[in-house]
Amino acid sequence: MTLWIEALCLHEWCLLSEAVQLADGTADRGTIYRLLTARPDNRRPLTWERHQIDLLLLEGMIFTCPWTQKTLTQHRPYDLDHLIPIAVYPTNELWNLIPSDPAFNQHTKRDRLPSAATLARAQPQLILAYRQYDTTQRLQRALHEDVALRFSLPTSVANHFPETVTTAVLSFIEQLALARNSPRF
Repeated sequence: MTLWIEALCLHEWCLLSEAVQLADGTADRGTIYRLLTARPDNRRPLTWERHQIDLLLLEGMIFTCPWTQKTLTQHRPYDLDHLIPIAVYPTNELWNLIPSDPAFNQHTKRDRLPSAATLARAQPQLILAYRQYDTTQRLQRALHEDVALRFSLPTSVANHFPETVTTAVLSFIEQLALARNSPRF
């Protein structure tokens, strides 16, 4: 029902905003709706991220799907999974992207959030993935920039960055799941 509630809230907010009318008359319902549903500027195609993960795999790094524990290597197909699905939280920030088993991602996870127990089981794989992202200058810069945009982490976390990011991400997912009453797997 969250989709209906969200749609109703958007509609009601647009009506209220239109009723309040700015002095210059620019607060029409259509403009307000476009502003409320605008696509974030940081939504970029995943080509760059996939290419960076492919390079890590070519260098012999191994990822583990956080959901199925399957090993993802250079010769095995993978999906770049949004930990928080686009339908729930539309962002392609690197902390939200993890290589995963394509069959599970496409047929089981889809647009659902992980349960608390699933998140707890996935924690070591997420730490490892963030640690691997931190090994290349490009991914490290992108990850640190994206994390700085989304989370307020203390500057003293440099030595434990992957663990700290994982803790922040898991907490954020749990809070989001509870606040939005999203379906979980």
